Amino acid sequence: MKKNDKKYIKALKVYLEKAEVRLKYSMERFDILIISLSSGGLALGATLLEKFPEANKDLVNIAWIFFSAALITNLLSQVTGYLANKYDIMCTNNIINEIKGNCMEGEQKKIEFNQSLYNKITKWFNIFSFIFLSTAIILLTIFINTKN
Repeated sequence: MKKNDKKYIKALKVYLEKAEVRLKYSMERFDILIISLSSGGLALGATLLEKFPEANKDLVNIAWIFFSAALITNLLSQVTGYLANKYDIMCTNNIINEIKGNCMEGEQKKIEFNQSLYNKITKWFNIFSFIFLSTAIILLTIFINTKN
């Protein structure tokens, strides 16, 4: 193994450590926001229905569906995000193993494909989670504004 290979492997290991920290931070922040706002929205909807029993409940009921959808898609993004990171780590470890001349973990192309696929799915789950949350907030806002 060449000296440059050792430097490259060291850089890849540092990359892995930083990628894992960034991933954890960004997932936690986005997920906490979606979960907190969706849960709060569900509770607010219940309070609004109590406060305005004679009001048309359709907007609040539809908002509940969207808040729930935001929570479910966020949960699914947790699963796909985990898998994307698992394959990313496997992929990077394979690069290190290849440089060192060691055996690789599985077929690299398949690992890269899975990593890319789960990244895309996670991205779309996060987008839908945000859209569902935003739609629910808008519906509750409309409901509140029609009561004044």
